[in-house]
Amino acid sequence: MSFDRVAKTFVALQHNLFYIIMLFGRFNLYVNSYAFLINSAFDTRRAKGGRWAWSLELFGIFFFWSWFGRALYGCGSWQTALAYLLVSHAVTSPLHIQIVLSHFSMSTADLGPTESFPHRQLRTTTDVICDDSIAFIHGGLHLQVTHHLFPRLPRHNLKRASILVKQFAQEQGLTYA
Repeated sequence: MSFDRVAKTFVALQHNLFYIIMLFGRFNLYVNSYAFLINSAFDTRRAKGGRWAWSLELFGIFFFWSWFGRALYGCGSWQTALAYLLVSHAVTSPLHIQIVLSHFSMSTADLGPTESFPHRQLRTTTDVICDDSIAFIHGGLHLQVTHHLFPRLPRHNLKRASILVKQFAQEQGLTYA
């Protein structure tokens, strides 16, 4: 693959730029949410929820921006509001880094209906190994494989459950990353 000068520069700097870009990861989630809503507005193949689920998503975004916009307005000046917006979104960057590392590094290929749910979760996500002293920064989500298998499991139980998931994966001949 050949790169132009701009691409070569970004590839050479990507290990430094990654963390700076992740400071703005929350804004990417906004863009993805709006794109999803726009695309699904015209989708006639609604599987779960139908029109009411789409309307509820739209209401949720409207409610969030009404509430958060009011908080920004209460900051007093546009400079303070901008600083609050940037700082409040930048402090979530450890979570964005964890999500990118645990999801984007794995295959997302659809293997069809014959693939079991546990196999798909083990194949498409990976854990981010970190010391127990800083695990709280990720809110337990560094154990992404177990979180995907048991999304409603309280975060403080994920570590113990991940041991059981690792045993299950070994018994079934699955790879636990």
